[in-house]
Amino acid sequence: MALLTKKDIKSFFTITLPTLLLMLVIVELALYWLAPVEDPFARYKKKNLSNSQYIESQFKPNAEFTFEIESGLPNMDSSATFTTNNFGYRGDSLIYPKPLSEFRVFIIGGSTTENLFIDDSKGFERQLQGVLQDSLPNRTVRVFNAGKSGDATPDHISMLVHRIQHLNPDLVILFAGINDLNRLIGNYDYLHFPVENVEESGSMIQSIKFFLSNFQIIRRLINVINPEKGDARTSIFLKTNYAAKVKEVEALPLVETLPSVDYGIYERNIRSFVGAAKSNRVPVLLMTQTHTWDSKDAYLNQNHWMVGIGNQRYPSEKLAEELGKLNQITIQVAEEEGVFLLDLEKSIPKTTDYFYDDCHFNLGGVQEAAKVIGNYITLKLN
Repeated sequence: MALLTKKDIKSFFTITLPTLLLMLVIVELALYWLAPVEDPFARYKKKNLSNSQYIESQFKPNAEFTFEIESGLPNMDSSATFTTNNFGYRGDSLIYPKPLSEFRVFIIGGSTTENLFIDDSKGFERQLQGVLQDSLPNRTVRVFNAGKSGDATPDHISMLVHRIQHLNPDLVILFAGINDLNRLIGNYDYLHFPVENVEESGSMIQSIKFFLSNFQIIRRLINVINPEKGDARTSIFLKTNYAAKVKEVEALPLVETLPSVDYGIYERNIRSFVGAAKSNRVPVLLMTQTHTWDSKDAYLNQNHWMVGIGNQRYPSEKLAEELGKLNQITIQVAEEEGVFLLDLEKSIPKTTDYFYDDCHFNLGGVQEAAKVIGNYITLKLN
């Protein structure tokens, strides 16, 4: 075996090593421009600062996602495309200022409004728009969906006040309840804006990892060697994971007694939402929250995952009772404030023809809900 000569060593440092470094730079630049990967440590790099944005939760304008729907979900397509318009809502492009001939509707709520895994062509807003257009042939009807997974009444108020009222809606629809129930039982602080607490100082190894994760090649190696695994219940993936959600929740300890909850904050928030709309002379339609926690359907009863709150699991029938209290508050506020009310919870059968889990509509549910809501609005307009 021949020993390395001075010439070989010189050749390595003057030719081989620079060539390798140049190739790495070219590959890094190509990956950065053509196929960038997000920083796997991005959420750990945030400083200990208060989140000061007005809207805690919203979609970016002109966003687009394509989801693969796992097999076994009743009455669902195998894939769905979700897009937002130029203002960040589901629906047609929004024209501002609003044309005089347009009848503009916004639906505000959480994931039951959003319908993330229903394709644009069959979405809540699209089908409701069609029903209303048939009843208002002399107007151009536009329905925009401002729903977002996890949003509750604080988010709904912010959405209305900061992002919708200036767009001159002719009607706003609020479809809320289940996310507030989750927050209330989970002891969420409604009176203070959430703050992310992240340690500012770290070890030398952490600093090196954070520095290296700025490079696309290293990010790919990290994702292969040590991928970040999101929580099944709170994370949203490009392929649905409802089977994993159910499995994760079934492993939680069952607690028969729900914590004592003061629903006064929910009532105040609903009244605040209505008051903000009324102060701008915007008609409001409040809807009760649909759910399947008291369903007789065997499939639905075996596939409840939203009964898991925090590190505990609660009986679905008891959660149904508590959600019923929130729905009753919605009904009471609508009556006292003199706004439109639709008891949607009583209008949609709790079967797999219309739902695929605790509260989310499938294709049949979206179609039926759009028809029920559209017919109600038509009746009130006439």
